[in-house]
Amino acid sequence: MAPSTTTTSANGLPLPPPRALTIAGSDSGGGAGIQADLKTFAALSAYGMSVVTALTAQNTLGVDAIHPVPDEFVAAQYESVSSDLGVDAVKTGMLFSGSLIRTVAKCLSSSDDEDDEVAESRRPWLVVDPVMVATSGDALLAADAVGALVDHLLPLASVVTPNLPETELLLAQYHERFPDRPRVATPITSVAGMREAARAIHALGPQFVLVKGGHLPLDAMSLAPIEVDAKGDLVARGTKAAQNAVCVDVLYDAKRDNFTVFRSPRVDSTSTHGTGCTLSAAIAAHLARTPRSAGKVGGDVVVDAVRRSIAYVHHAIVYASPSLGMGHGPLNHGFAIAPWNPTVVGDAPVVGNGGVEVDLLPGPVGGVTDALAKVNVDEADTAEPMEIVTLTELGWRREAQLVPTPRSFVALLKNACAAEWRAYTHHAFVQGMADGTLPIASFKHYLTQDYVFLTHFARCNALAAYKSQTMTDIVFSADIVCHIAREAQLHVGYCAEWGIDRAALAATPEARANMAYTRFTLDRGMAGDVMDLRAALAPCLFGYGDIGTRLAADPKTVKDHDKNPYWRWISNYAAPDYQAACRDGEILLERLAVELGVWHAPARVAALVETFRKATRLEIGFWDMGLNVEW
Repeated sequence: MAPSTTTTSANGLPLPPPRALTIAGSDSGGGAGIQADLKTFAALSAYGMSVVTALTAQNTLGVDAIHPVPDEFVAAQYESVSSDLGVDAVKTGMLFSGSLIRTVAKCLSSSDDEDDEVAESRRPWLVVDPVMVATSGDALLAADAVGALVDHLLPLASVVTPNLPETELLLAQYHERFPDRPRVATPITSVAGMREAARAIHALGPQFVLVKGGHLPLDAMSLAPIEVDAKGDLVARGTKAAQNAVCVDVLYDAKRDNFTVFRSPRVDSTSTHGTGCTLSAAIAAHLARTPRSAGKVGGDVVVDAVRRSIAYVHHAIVYASPSLGMGHGPLNHGFAIAPWNPTVVGDAPVVGNGGVEVDLLPGPVGGVTDALAKVNVDEADTAEPMEIVTLTELGWRREAQLVPTPRSFVALLKNACAAEWRAYTHHAFVQGMADGTLPIASFKHYLTQDYVFLTHFARCNALAAYKSQTMTDIVFSADIVCHIAREAQLHVGYCAEWGIDRAALAATPEARANMAYTRFTLDRGMAGDVMDLRAALAPCLFGYGDIGTRLAADPKTVKDHDKNPYWRWISNYAAPDYQAACRDGEILLERLAVELGVWHAPARVAALVETFRKATRLEIGFWDMGLNVEW
C-alpha cells in the first residue's frame, strides 16, 4: 500500500513529518553515532530524535574511552520521546552491553495490545545496525552482549545491517543455535557467500537482512576480491584496479525469498568514518515516510529505502573533505545543501530544491547478470530469484537479465562469420599498432575519420533508444549517446596530440568507407527492429574489445608508449571500463535474442548473421581506408 497523501490528521492539524529516532552512542568527533544519525535525518527531511546509550571520547583515529549511560536513564529517554512526539522508525547503533540491549528491546516491544499482529503493526520500523566493530577496528560491543543482541533485538528488527566482520560474528551465533544446519563458510569472499550469509542470519529473527560489502572491494569485471589492508583501505590505491572497484551490498527479503544486489562504484577514499551509522539512519529516515500504522506495507518499501540510502551514503563519501582528521575522516552528510556542492543527480535528495528526489530509472525490468550472482558462471542455471541494480552517474539502473542458455548468440555470430571476424580483428592495421610499425599518416587518417564516425555512431544509438520498448533500454541507449559525446571531446584532445586541431577535424570530408559503414547501420535500424540495429553495431563494440584484450595480452605487443605511439590506444580498449561496456552490450544482445524469440526462428537467425557479416566486412573496409589513406 502506498503511503497516504492526506495532509491533515483526524483533529484537523497538519500531519507530522516523518519521525525517526536513533538509539545509539555519542561520537565526540561528530562523524558517527547519534551525531551522524541526526545529520542524516535532517538531510533526508525526517524529524530526528535521540536516545543516548553511551558517551565516547573518540576521533578519526579511534575510540579513547566509553562511558555507558545507565539502563534506566536510557528507558526514561525512550519513554519521554515516544509518549509525546511519536516515532515512525527507530535505528539502533552502539548498545554496548547485554543489559542495555534487553532494556532497549523491552522498550521497543512493550504494547498494551494482546493481539500480536495489532501490536506488530503499531510498532515502528526497526533498523538494527549491529555495531560491534568500528571502521577503525575498535571493538564497540562487549563479547557477552552479542548473544543478547541475537536473542532479544534481532527478532524485533525490520532490517539488520551488518558489515562483513559483523556478519561473521552473527554467523557464529547462527551455527551455535543451529548446529545441524549446513555451515556458511567464512571468511566471506564472494557475492554468493554474502547471499548465503544473509539467508542464514534471517533465521535469527530479522525480516530483512542487508549484508554490506564495503569491506570486500571487488573488481568491476571479474568480481574477484581486491586486496585491502587491516583497516580496509585498498593496498593498491590510485591504480586502475582501485578506480574500477565496486562495492556490492546484498538485501534478503525472507517473505519473498528474494535477493536484491546493489552494485555501486567504490570510492577510493579514507573518509569513511560512520558509514554504517549513516546508512542505517538513512534507511530509517526513508522508512519513516511510510509508517507501518498506515497499513500493510510490502517489501518494495524496504528495497526502495535501502536503494536510496546507499546512493545517499555514496554521495556523502564522494563529497567528503579529506582534510578532516588524521585517520578515517567523516562523511559530508550535508553534501546536497553545501554551497560548494555541484548539482547531484540520482536518488540523493536535493534539499535546496524542496527536498525533491530524482529517480531517473523507473520501470519493472529487473533480473540479474549471472556474473554478479555467481563468481562461477557455470552455476548460473541454479541461480535463485534476484535483482541487481547498479548506481551510475545518471542514477540507479536495473541490470538486464542474462537468461542462462546452453548457447550464446554473440558466440554464434562470431563463429558464423569466423573468417571475416579474424580478418577484422587481425587486420594489418591492427598488427601495425601492436608492434608500432603502422605509418603515422595511416593512423592520423584513421583518427580524423573516427571522429566523423562517432557522430553517426551516436545517431545509431539514439535510434536504438527510439526503437526500444522499455524505459531501462531507452536510458541504456541514451547513456551510450552521452558517453559517445564525452568520448568525442576526449578524441579532440587526443587528435591534438597528433597535430590535428579542431578546425581540421571539422573540415574533414567523410571517406567512402566511413559513409558506407555508418549508413548501413542506420539503414538496418530504420528498416528493422532494435535487434537488427544491435546486430549491425555489434562488430564495432565487440571487435575493439577483442582487439584490445588480445593485443594487451600478446607478448609480441610493444607495451611502452615511448617505443610504441599506439600503446595508449590499445590500453584504452583493454581497460576495465571498455570491457564492462562490452559485457553490458553482450547481456543486452543475449536478452533480446531470448525475448524476441530469435532462437526459435532459423530465418531470423540467418538474417541477423548476414547483418553481422556485412557490418564486419565494413569494419575491415574501415581499416583498409586507414591503412591506405583512402578517401
